[in-house]
Amino acid sequence: MRGLIAVLFLSLFLIGCNDNTTVNQQILNRIPTDSKIIVATNDIKNLSDVLSSSALLKEVKDLKRIQELTNASAFLMDYDLKGESIIAISPEGKDNIAITLITDLIESKVVIADSMSVHTYDQITYAEDSTHDIPYYYLNHNGFHIASTSRLVIESLIRRNVDDYVFDSQFASIYNRTSGADLSIYIHGSQKDWLQHFLLKQKSNSSKIRGHWFQLEPRKTDHAFNIDGIFTYADSSQQFHAIFNDLKAQQNRLPAIIPSNVNQAVIVTYNDINKLHKQIDYYNDNTTKLDKTLQLILDNSTELAQVALPKTEALVFSLKPFEALFMDMDSATSAKFDYRNFTIYELREPVKTAGMQPLLPVNDYKFLTVIEDFLILSTTATAPEEFIVSYQNKSALSQQAWWEDLSNNISDSSTLMYFTSLSNIQESVTDNDDSKIINKVSSKDYPFMVSQYVHEKGYAHYHTSIPQLDASIQSSGIVQSGSFKSPRKIIAGPFIFPNHLTGKHDVAFQDEDFKLHLISDTGKKYWSKDLDAIIIGEINAVDGYKNGRKQLAFSTNKSVYYLDRNGNDVNKYPIKIKGGITQPLSVFDYDNNRNYRFLITHGKMLTMYDISGNEVKGFKYKDQEEIISQPQHYRVGSRDYIAFAKADNTISLLNRTGKIRTKVKENVQLVGTMSFQKNLIKMLDDDKLIYLNPTTGKITDSGKKLTDTEHYIALKSVELIQNNNKLTINGKTIELPYGTYSKAKMDKLLREEFIHLIDSGENLVYLLDKNGNILNSFPVYGSGNTAVARSKSNLLATLDGDDIIIYKW
Repeated sequence: MRGLIAVLFLSLFLIGCNDNTTVNQQILNRIPTDSKIIVATNDIKNLSDVLSSSALLKEVKDLKRIQELTNASAFLMDYDLKGESIIAISPEGKDNIAITLITDLIESKVVIADSMSVHTYDQITYAEDSTHDIPYYYLNHNGFHIASTSRLVIESLIRRNVDDYVFDSQFASIYNRTSGADLSIYIHGSQKDWLQHFLLKQKSNSSKIRGHWFQLEPRKTDHAFNIDGIFTYADSSQQFHAIFNDLKAQQNRLPAIIPSNVNQAVIVTYNDINKLHKQIDYYNDNTTKLDKTLQLILDNSTELAQVALPKTEALVFSLKPFEALFMDMDSATSAKFDYRNFTIYELREPVKTAGMQPLLPVNDYKFLTVIEDFLILSTTATAPEEFIVSYQNKSALSQQAWWEDLSNNISDSSTLMYFTSLSNIQESVTDNDDSKIINKVSSKDYPFMVSQYVHEKGYAHYHTSIPQLDASIQSSGIVQSGSFKSPRKIIAGPFIFPNHLTGKHDVAFQDEDFKLHLISDTGKKYWSKDLDAIIIGEINAVDGYKNGRKQLAFSTNKSVYYLDRNGNDVNKYPIKIKGGITQPLSVFDYDNNRNYRFLITHGKMLTMYDISGNEVKGFKYKDQEEIISQPQHYRVGSRDYIAFAKADNTISLLNRTGKIRTKVKENVQLVGTMSFQKNLIKMLDDDKLIYLNPTTGKITDSGKKLTDTEHYIALKSVELIQNNNKLTINGKTIELPYGTYSKAKMDKLLREEFIHLIDSGENLVYLLDKNGNILNSFPVYGSGNTAVARSKSNLLATLDGDDIIIYKW
C-alpha cells in the first residue's frame, strides 16, 4: 500500500482524458457515504508500482496520518483484483478513517460461520479478519465483494437500497468521463484546504467550496512527480473555480519576475477583465466597482499574482506591450526614490483592491514600480526592492535549475497557477512530531509544488508537478543571502571574517563615526565597536589561541586593535602607537604554527608585537628612510624574507630579527604593491615589470612595460595585467563587456584563485576563475568595494552606497 499512501501524501501539496467507457453504476452506488478520497483501479499492485522508488515517500512515511493509512490499508494486499474496483477513504468519528474496498465477487472470500469470526446484521452474515494490526470485515453481497476496516460502513452498506441510492451525481459524472485508466484517484474538492488538513490531522477553518471533484493520474518522470487530470465545478454557482469559468488561458510570464525565495504565489490570467470581475462579484454575492487605478492596471495587463515572500508581500502584473507607462506618474505620486537604478513611486492615492477578493487581499497599496514588462504594487517600499534584487541577480523562478524540466511537464498557459514552497507547507504543520518529520525534508531536493488549471465550461484541465532535484540539475549559481542598510556612511570595508560557531563567514564594515560593525551572512547585526580612526588595510583573521576560534587584527593610523569575535579587546590591545601608523598592519605566521607576530610601520620605524601585546625584543630594525609599502613576508626554502620599499627608491629584505637578509643594489620606483610568485617578488618599477630574486637580490627586467591605465597583480600561479575591461591572464587576453572597471582584485580560496572587479558604470560585480571564465550567474549588482571568502558556501560581499550586499555562490 506504499503507492496509495504516497499518492495521498503528495496530494497534500494540492492548492487548489481517456475515451468514455461503459460504467457499472452499481459499483458507484456502494461507495460509503461522505467518502472524500476514492481510488479506481483494476489491480492493487498499480498502487504500489506508481511510486515504488519515491524518495519523498521514504522521508515522510512516519507522519501520524500516513502511519494510520498504512496500517488501515494493509488488508488490501490480501486481494488479487481482476476487474473494476474502488477503494474509498471516508472519515469516521472525530478523527478516524475507514478504508473500504468494493470489487467483483470473490468466491474464495465466502463467509463460513463455523471456521471464522462472524457477525450478523439485518439477517446478513459477514466475516471479521484479525490477521492484521487493524481488523477488517468483508462479505459478498448483492453481486459485489465488500471489505472495510469499519463495521459501521459494512452494516450501512448491507442495509442500503442501492437501486434508489446515488452516492454523488457529480462524482458519477467525472467517473463516467475518466474511468478506464489503470489507476485514477478522485479527491473531493470541498473546503479549500481539506486534504492538507486531513493528512496533517488539523482542523480546516475554511467554509468556502472549491468545486466538486479532482480526478488525478500520477505520472513519474526522471526529475519530478507529476499528476494530471481534470477538476469539475458548477459553472453557475458560488464555487471558487467558477470565478475562472470559460476564461481563455493566457501565457504565464510572471515566473520570470517572481523571486525564487517566494513562499507562495497565486497567479491568475485573463483575456477579459470585466468578465472576470463579474464572476468574482457573483462568487462574493455582491456588486462592486473597482478602484480607478486598479481598473487601469487590469485593463493594461493580462496576468496578476499575489506573491508572499518571507518578510513581505506584493501584487505583480504582466503588462501588455506599451511604449510608455500608461499612468501619469508625476501627478500620481507624492514621492519617488531610486533603488539599484530603478524608481519606486509612492502614490498620492493608494490602490485599493476591494472587489477583487479572494484573488487579491483587501488592502491599500501605496508603492509602485515597473521592471521591464512587470508592474509591482506593495504596501511597503521594501517589497519592490526584493523584486529588483531578484531581477538583477537572475534568481527568479523561471531562472532556476529545475525550471527547464518543470516546463516540460506543465503548460505554458493557464487560467490559475500556484507555486507553493516546501517551507510554506512546513510552517503550516502544528503537530510537533509531524513537524520534525516534515522539517527534515530538504527544500534543496523538493523546492516547490506547482499546480495549474486551464478552465473550460464547468471543468478544468489540471496539472501539478513536484520537481525533485539531484546533482545533475542542482544550480551552481548565486543568490543574495542578506543585506544591511547602514544608517551612516560606510568608509571602510566590507571585510569578511570566519565564524567558527556556524562554519560560515560574517561581514564587517566601518562607518563615518569610526564604528566597526559585524553582521551575519544574512544581514543580522551582531555588534558595534568604537574605534579611534579609519581602518587602514585589511582585517586579518588570526587564531591566536590555537583552538579554531578566530580573532580580528587590524590597525587604524593611531592604534593596533586585536578583538575577539564578540568585539571585545584581547589582552593589552588596543595599543596606541606614538607618531601614528603609516602602513596597514602586517600579520606574520612564519612557520604556520599560529605563533603570530604583528608588525607595525610608523614612518621610518618597524615595531613587532606578539598576540599578548608585548613588544618582541628579538626584532630590531635600524631606522633608515620612510617606509612606503606594507611589509610582506615571503619564504623561499627555509629562509624568511620581510620585504618593503622605502622613499629613497630602495627595497629592503629583512630576516626575522629585522636585520638585512639580502641586499638589493638596484633602485626601484615601486608602483602599486609587491606580489610573490614562483619564488620571485614581482612588482612595477615605474612602468616596467621586474622580478626580484630574494635569495640573490638580483633584479630581472621582464621586458614588459605597462601604460598608466594598466594594473598589475600576481598571486600563486596567476599573473594578471588589466587595462580597463581587457584582462591578460598568464598571457591570455579576455575582454569583458565595455565599461568603466575598478582595479581587479585576486584572492586564493582554498586551492583556487578568483578574480573580482566592478563595472562602476553599470554597477555590476564580475567574478572570474583563474582562466578568465565568468562564473555562473555573474555579474551581479554592486557598486562599491568587494570581498570574497569560502566556507560552507562561497561568499561575496559588496557595497551599494551605504548598503552591504551579501551573496552566496
